[in-house]
Amino acid sequence: MIGPAVPDVLVAGAGPAGSVTAMLLAREGWSVTLLERTRFPRPKACGECLNPGAVKLLAGLGLLERVRALDPAPIRGWRIEGPAGLPALGTFAPRVGLGLAVPRSRFDHALAAAAVVSGVVLEEGVRVEGAEPGGPGRLPTLAVRDRSGRTGKRRARVVVGADGLRSAVARAIGAHRRLPRLRKVSLTVRLRGTGPSRDRGRLALRDDRVLGLAPVHGHDPLWNATVVARTERFARAVARDARAFVTRSLEELGPEWREQPRITDGPWASGPFDWPTRSAVAAGILLVGDAAGYFDPLTGQGIYRALRSARLAARAVDRSLRNGEVSGKLHREYDRALSRAFGPGRRVQKIVEGVVANGCLRRAVLGRLARAPEAMDALIRVTGDAAPVRSLAGPGAWAPFLAPTLAAGARRSGARRGHERSRRREFGHDTSQVAGLAHDRRTHL
Repeated sequence: MIGPAVPDVLVAGAGPAGSVTAMLLAREGWSVTLLERTRFPRPKACGECLNPGAVKLLAGLGLLERVRALDPAPIRGWRIEGPAGLPALGTFAPRVGLGLAVPRSRFDHALAAAAVVSGVVLEEGVRVEGAEPGGPGRLPTLAVRDRSGRTGKRRARVVVGADGLRSAVARAIGAHRRLPRLRKVSLTVRLRGTGPSRDRGRLALRDDRVLGLAPVHGHDPLWNATVVARTERFARAVARDARAFVTRSLEELGPEWREQPRITDGPWASGPFDWPTRSAVAAGILLVGDAAGYFDPLTGQGIYRALRSARLAARAVDRSLRNGEVSGKLHREYDRALSRAFGPGRRVQKIVEGVVANGCLRRAVLGRLARAPEAMDALIRVTGDAAPVRSLAGPGAWAPFLAPTLAAGARRSGARRGHERSRRREFGHDTSQVAGLAHDRRTHL
């Protein structure tokens, strides 16, 4: 079987989370082997947007110039629209910076190449099929299969599971708290076409589907189009002809184009989502990225969380190896760090999903956000991981959002007061007389 040597760290999956974890540990001097089931470059079902938080992390990792060399499209905010009414426009503030959008085939390849430059051994065409935690006198192990079908065991002092939504490592260590309840499938295609504004990503929200659209190249008219649909309604249509389903969704939900857009590649599928984990650690094993828990793709925070969890995991693994303790307390600290980093944002995601899934609530909230750009900006910055969730508690941004409710309440209150005055005049006394009568009664009592 390939790779007989026992490295310090074995990473399963060379997506952003796996490649960055491997790169950071190699920079610290540890021997790292990175396993990837396919060969680069390879496509990925994804919205392909790096929010401002992800861009900032890439800069801190020394990877931003490598990504900019791919000529990504700059994204300054999002346009969110329903079937009727004004769209809600959210903008990342100038101090926050821009987002970027780039094909995952090129982005993931660039990060894997950066890992190799740092000293990581990359083995492509190796599928991870299972895992066993370590124990007394026993190293954690991965069960693998290469392209020829040969199977084997791979061991290391620490194993990192970065193998995505359907993580074989997470499944093997019993990390999932339950099966997904949010039954959705996403289909991503590459489009070529001109027409829509290229400075923002777009989301079209409906009861049963969401269409996301974003440019993915700085100059060429290339787009990512991703349809997220509920499987209980569309499973058969997707299974019958996924490309036709995406084409129909683009026609029904998409913007106006100068010329009919052309699908040049895809579709690539992903889902179901909503994979909560009870823990992202086992003896000698840590999970990162989507493997460490996932809820819903709507807010586009997957790559940010992949990069941030990679930094947290690399720090935990480095400390474990230096202290000679590859399980126990230091691993539990990583688990807690994940909860602190992503718990508040995940709660926002669940609120967003609840609003989007309820037609009446979605229309009401979207209508308010369209008329309250400050509130929309505040929300976009939080989901862009450019502002903390607690920033939503500030009253300033939400005053315009709440103004229609407050005004309606004031109108209803004013109408009630006017009705009461009319009744008082009808019965021959005014407010001062009523107040005096009440005073007299209190005196006599």
